[in-house]
Amino acid sequence: MPTVHCLYYSTVQTAVGKKEETITLPDGATVEDVLNELVRKYGSHLARHLYSEGWIDGRYYKTAAVYVNKKRIQWLQDFPLGIKTMLQEGDELSFGLIMGGG
Repeated sequence: MPTVHCLYYSTVQTAVGKKEETITLPDGATVEDVLNELVRKYGSHLARHLYSEGWIDGRYYKTAAVYVNKKRIQWLQDFPLGIKTMLQEGDELSFGLIMGGG
């Protein structure tokens, strides 16, 4: 049963009322399982902060706004399975708008 560390930023932090927590998952759990668990635990309103959605070139998209071990889940070269990626013991997941720059 892997244990993962979740870090919350921006609107996600406000919605869950904490900066971080550790979650123990069943073997074979995926990023999607964590997303579903967080929505179950904190309420359906949280989903709007966990996912990005909209239209590009007339096509609807919905994707998770999550980083796994500081890499964005949308980067197919790192996560070809996207949110179906299985998690390992000690993985760190970051949720919310993470900004950088200078």
